[in-house]
Amino acid sequence: MKKLLFILKREFLKLLPPTIYFFVVLHIALFTRALLDEQYGISIPSSISATIGALIVGKAILITDALPFVNWFRHNRLIFNVVWRIFLYVVLIFIFQFLEELIPIISKYETILDAIKHIIEEIKWYRFWATYILLSVFLTIYIVATELIKAMGREKCVELFFGIGK
Repeated sequence: MKKLLFILKREFLKLLPPTIYFFVVLHIALFTRALLDEQYGISIPSSISATIGALIVGKAILITDALPFVNWFRHNRLIFNVVWRIFLYVVLIFIFQFLEELIPIISKYETILDAIKHIIEEIKWYRFWATYILLSVFLTIYIVATELIKAMGREKCVELFFGIGK
């Protein structure tokens, strides 16, 4: 039982930083989308969906980081691994965001083929690209920060940022 609790605690502590970070990021993206759509308020359901999205993104990052091909360049200079991970995650962001736009369109039309025919007209591309750019920039910041923390060590980063430590 102690071993299970230890594993759960360790997984929870790993999940916490990306989840908190993307909680803030997805709420910023939600607010930006609301402004782009000229809806100057944020509804409870959309805020809840951003919170659930943050939990999903946090777990997805942990799962993706565990895949062997994500760290192909870990023995090279740090920039290679950072650029590789940014590329992988930006492609994943595009796929998931496109699917997020496609699913309501599929439910609107009777078949997937009909939905694909109308997808160009149905998607609000200005909103799609604004959200994509925003998420890509924040994800880049996250990747650079996590790679620097891995390279320098957590204790050194805490000491540099907060003056706490040795």
